[in-house]
Amino acid sequence: MFIKAFLLADSRFEFTNINCTSYEKRIAEFEYCYLKSINRSYKYLSGKLKVYEIPLPNMKVNFVLWKRLNGYKPFLYNVTVDLCKFLATPKSSPVVKFVYESYVTFSNFNHSCPFNNDLYVEKLPVDFMNHRLTKILPFPEGDYLFEFLWFRSRSVIGSAKIYCTVS
Repeated sequence: MFIKAFLLADSRFEFTNINCTSYEKRIAEFEYCYLKSINRSYKYLSGKLKVYEIPLPNMKVNFVLWKRLNGYKPFLYNVTVDLCKFLATPKSSPVVKFVYESYVTFSNFNHSCPFNNDLYVEKLPVDFMNHRLTKILPFPEGDYLFEFLWFRSRSVIGSAKIYCTVS
């Protein structure tokens, strides 16, 4: 009886906030970064990074997953990858590959280095993320923060913090 009830339980993923910050505005700057709620069932995330120094080589990305437990604490993953090497061989980092596959369909990140244009994620729907984070890789209930930091030559260019909840 308990096992049957456990298997029928359904989780729900929801975006709660997003915060994008540009640190090196001479290199790149966020043009926009927001969540949009169309109605109760359709919400999406969009963001665009305007790149001023083209091409943009030697990028590293740090992905950190945080869980809210009396403040946000590191949870499971803190991974840094060389972006160009990762795009050449995505299997080199399974965690980053899962995250990358979660948004690449809704972005222009689907090509190899160097990046010669602005970078964007457009209308990433909460339903798509709900499927990935409750069915494909089930997350425990709680509040989470997905943090992305972009580095070039050891200096932080920008960061994106995506807050969400699984209930």
